[in-house]
Amino acid sequence: MMDRFFKSTSWSPILTSSLILGGLTLVIKVLGYFEKLILAYYFGTSYEIDVYNVVVAIVFSVFIIFREVVEPGFLHAFLKALNLKDIPGAWKLFRVFFRGIGIITLVLTAFCFFFPAQIVDLFAPGFTWEKRALAINLLKITFPASIFLSLTALTNITLNARKQFALPNMGDIIFKICILLTLVILYKHLGIYAAGIGFLIGALLKLVFHLIWLYKGLIRQEAAYATLYLKETWKLSWPLLIGVLFSQISTLIDNVFASYQQEGAISALSYAKKLVDLPVLIFPYILSVVVFPYFSELAIAKQKESLTDLLSKSLSWITLIFLPLSIYFYLFSYELTALIFKRGAFDEHSTLLTALPLKYYAIGMIFFAIETILVIYYFAHSNTKTPIFVGILSVLENIILTIILIQFFGYVGIAMALVISKATKNIVLLWLLKDLVTIDFQKVQIFLFKLMITFSLTLSSMLGIRWLLPAWGESTVSRMSYLAMMLFACSIIYVSGLWISKFDRKSLW
Repeated sequence: MMDRFFKSTSWSPILTSSLILGGLTLVIKVLGYFEKLILAYYFGTSYEIDVYNVVVAIVFSVFIIFREVVEPGFLHAFLKALNLKDIPGAWKLFRVFFRGIGIITLVLTAFCFFFPAQIVDLFAPGFTWEKRALAINLLKITFPASIFLSLTALTNITLNARKQFALPNMGDIIFKICILLTLVILYKHLGIYAAGIGFLIGALLKLVFHLIWLYKGLIRQEAAYATLYLKETWKLSWPLLIGVLFSQISTLIDNVFASYQQEGAISALSYAKKLVDLPVLIFPYILSVVVFPYFSELAIAKQKESLTDLLSKSLSWITLIFLPLSIYFYLFSYELTALIFKRGAFDEHSTLLTALPLKYYAIGMIFFAIETILVIYYFAHSNTKTPIFVGILSVLENIILTIILIQFFGYVGIAMALVISKATKNIVLLWLLKDLVTIDFQKVQIFLFKLMITFSLTLSSMLGIRWLLPAWGESTVSRMSYLAMMLFACSIIYVSGLWISKFDRKSLW
C-alpha cells in the first residue's frame, strides 16, 4: 500500500505543494528558534523573559481562537460561493468577517489598554510587584498585535482558498524576521520592550503583505447579502469554538501555575518545549499534510482496507522514528540545552532549569507526534466532534494533574501533566478508532512486543555508554562532537535492536 501510495503521488501537485509548504514551515520554525536563541542570550531565564512569554501567550491565544474557529467554517462557505460563481457574495462574506474580527479585537485592545492590571492578575496572579509592573507595560505595547494577527487568520485562509499556498507562510517569515531585527537593533536601548515592539510591527507587516495580494478581490463590487454563507459558517464553527477555548485555557492556566514558581520557570518550560517541538513539527507535520487528502479520498470512496493500511503504517513509522529520539532527548537533555542555549545571560542555572522539564517533554514526543495524524484522520471522516470532545477532557485532566503534581515536583509537574494528558488523549482516540477501522489486535501486540525489546536494548545500552563516556569539554565543538557520536551510537543500537527482534515491513501494524 505504501509503495503504491508513494509511487502514485510522486509527481502529484498535492505532494509538491506539501513539500514546498513543509520547506517554508521549516524556515519559519528555524526563525522561531533563532528568536528563542537571541532571547536566551540576552535574558536567559530572568523575570523579563518570564513576563514576555506570558504576554505573548495572551496575545497568541486571541489569534489562535480566531484562527481555529474562523478558518474551517469560512473556507467552506467562501469556496461554496466561488463554486456557485457568486464572486461578489464570496468577497462580501470576507468583508463581513474582516469587519467583525476587527471590531471584536479593537474592543479587546481597548479593554486591555484601560484595564491591563486586571488581565495580568488573571493570567499571572503569582507575579511579584516588579514582574507585574513590567507585564502591564509590555501588555499595552504588544496586545494591539492581536488585531493584526487575528485578521491574518482570515487573510491566510482566503489566500489558501485561492491556491496561493506559499503567501501565508511568506507572511509568517516577514513576521519572524521583523521580531529578530527589532530585538537585535533596539535591545541595548529598550531591553525586553524591543521584542514587544518587534512583535507588534511584525504582525502589522504580515497583514499588509496579505492584503496586497488580496487587493483585486477587495475592490470588487459587494453583493447585497451573505446571510446563507454566514449560517453555514456558524454551523461548522461552533464546535471548534468550544474546543479551541478549552485548548487555550489549558495553555494560559499553565502560566498561571508557573507564575507562582521560582523565577525562570515559565521561560524554562517554554525553551524546553521549543526543543521538543522541532522534530515533532518536521516529520509528523509534513506527513499529515501529505496524507490528509488521501485519508479524505479513501474515506469518501469507502475503501476501508486501504484507509486502515495507510493509517497503520503512518502511525507505525512515526513510532519507529520517535522512540529512539525520545531516548536520546531524555538521556542528553542537559547537553542539548547547553549546546543550543548556554551562552550570554543563559548560564548554568538557566541550563539546569531548562534541562529538567526537557526530560519529561522527551518522554511525550511520541504522543505529540502521533496526535497530529490521529486528529486529521478523524477530520477526514468529517468527524470534528470526537477529537474536540476528547481534547476537552484531556484539557481538564491536564489542569487537575497540574494542580496535583506541582505540589510534589514544582514547575516540572506542569511538563509531567501535559505528557500524561497527551498520552491519555492518544490512547482514547486510538481506542475509538475501532468504530472506523478494522484493527488486527494480534498484529498490534506483535508490533509492540518487538518494539519493547528494541526499546529496552537501546535504553540499557545508551545508559551504559553514557556512564562509560561522560560528556567532555565545555566548548561548542566539543558538545557537538559528543552529541553527534551519541546520536550515531543510539541509531546503530536501535537499528540492531530492530534486526535482533526480527523487525521487518511485515511487522508494521
